[in-house]
Amino acid sequence: MYKQDLEGIKQGAFKLPWDMTTLSHRQYNPLFVLSKSAQFVAEGIATLNRRMAQGPANNWFASNLYPQYYADNTFHYQIDGWMSDRSASVYEFSTEALFFGRQDAMQRSALLPLSQHIRVNGLDPGSMRVMEACCGTGRFHTFLKDNYPSMQTIAADLSPFYLARARSNVAYWKGQRAPALDLGGMDGTGTEFMQCAVENVPLPDGSLDAVLCMYAFHEMPEEARSAAAAEMLRLLKPGGLAVLTDSVQLGDRPQWDPTLGAFGNFNEPHYKNFIACDFGALFKAAGFECGTKVMASATKTLSFVKPLAGSSSSSSSSDAGVAAAANGASYAAVQGADLN
Repeated sequence: MYKQDLEGIKQGAFKLPWDMTTLSHRQYNPLFVLSKSAQFVAEGIATLNRRMAQGPANNWFASNLYPQYYADNTFHYQIDGWMSDRSASVYEFSTEALFFGRQDAMQRSALLPLSQHIRVNGLDPGSMRVMEACCGTGRFHTFLKDNYPSMQTIAADLSPFYLARARSNVAYWKGQRAPALDLGGMDGTGTEFMQCAVENVPLPDGSLDAVLCMYAFHEMPEEARSAAAAEMLRLLKPGGLAVLTDSVQLGDRPQWDPTLGAFGNFNEPHYKNFIACDFGALFKAAGFECGTKVMASATKTLSFVKPLAGSSSSSSSSDAGVAAAANGASYAAVQGADLN
């Protein structure tokens, strides 16, 4: 995975990770690391205890303001689900530990199709408007901003607690990397923040150049995934890019197939359905053309393009100018290599 991440950097698809090259970053502060480690250990023990007890997994409050699949479940058996600052404060450290330090590198695979789309179409990032749906704590959003500081972005999530953490993280990025620049948007970061579901975004038709969605579809039922794909198409300008980054699925790494569904036992009620979902067919049904596929360890990134006005969504052309099969199992690979 790290070799693949480095290859993306060498090819100019994205920069060296800003958090690793900024020596003043809080990650280099031993007290910060100890604090997060203690939080992670406490949360890990509590999560495993809840998993073993197989008790109720409802959120700590009831609400009709959220989709039912989201409001009625504490995913992963984590404390408070997505609905507390305590949960948001430990999430990043927990996921990096869960994936043995690969999480950031896996997420950066989403920058590959975006970089290609910008390069092939001769786009100016400063004139683009890009939304990251289901942005969580906004950690990936800081990598997006670091690569394209002038890009006007939207960080959207259903959880107000995670959205507040995203605002804090993006502001921290700016303070570390672009303190003298006023990029517009909230806190001078060039980013807007929006509380919404990916399947119901309060923006006009054709108002975005790209939509990225990270690790959300595996937590959504089938009907919500279909609605989200249709909403992405509505939001994008003709020729716009949709990027879906999530777990690998059945057949992506055949040696994992016998045990891949076990993650569903961590209070992921839609995961076993997700790993068998045909996303090529789903996005084509919404009106997209299939684009690219990148495998990044336990993660897969798929891209889709909204057809230009007057063209047919049945076209097999993509940004890379290569064929993409109509079924969900086959896409053109951005990277020639598939490294673990």
